[in-house]
Amino acid sequence: MDYTVGELAKRAGLTVRTLHHYEELGLLRPSGRSEAGYRRYGDADVLRLHRVLALRDAGLSLKAIAPLLDGEAPQPLADVLQAQIEQVEAQLQAQESLLLTLRNAAKRLELQGDGGDAVQVLLDAMAIRRVHERWFSPEQLRAMRRQWEAIPEPERDAVELEWPQLIKEARAAMDAGLDPAAPEVQALVRRWLALQKQFLEVAPGMKDTMQRMYAAEPELARQSGVTPELIAYLRRSKETLPLGEQS
Repeated sequence: MDYTVGELAKRAGLTVRTLHHYEELGLLRPSGRSEAGYRRYGDADVLRLHRVLALRDAGLSLKAIAPLLDGEAPQPLADVLQAQIEQVEAQLQAQESLLLTLRNAAKRLELQGDGGDAVQVLLDAMAIRRVHERWFSPEQLRAMRRQWEAIPEPERDAVELEWPQLIKEARAAMDAGLDPAAPEVQALVRRWLALQKQFLEVAPGMKDTMQRMYAAEPELARQSGVTPELIAYLRRSKETLPLGEQS
């Protein structure tokens, strides 16, 4: 059985213009012509079109598909598919990161009620995400996400409230000129270390990376309140703790 270009387009759920474009790219050429010169497509053409659409839906570019089907590809299909797998995995990781950022922003808005700037909460969350992606490896980010998602929601809510409160108290102690060795400052450091431990020991090198990040990203320090001065103050206090409590 053969089909006109219009019939094939309707059968495949495509437009005639799309089939013409596929012909220009060498993806699908009509196997014949009518006496009037119109394109005619046979069963073999239909099968090839289905293969084209399957490879397209797998994420391969149209320019890469024709050489694969014609046996002229510079790379074996297995290598092409592996590259596509890696690309899709990267896209999925980016989407998972975005989803977690949006969920966290929504949770912060829920916890703070109507008293905050909703737009600024989202902008800050997106800015922090971009900074994290610059500093942490994909493996480290995945480890942090897994750790965060493994925590029961009530505990996550408590952490969301605890961090800004702890930063506020630590800054107040520093601004008041309290000695880093003072018991109340040491208590703040113990709380800080306990919170950090939940997330910064799930992958190698994360604690050092976090410290460098805050030292090098002034905008992040502004948003979070964790300035290099505050980090240095808390570090001095940590050094006054017994050795067994300094990590």
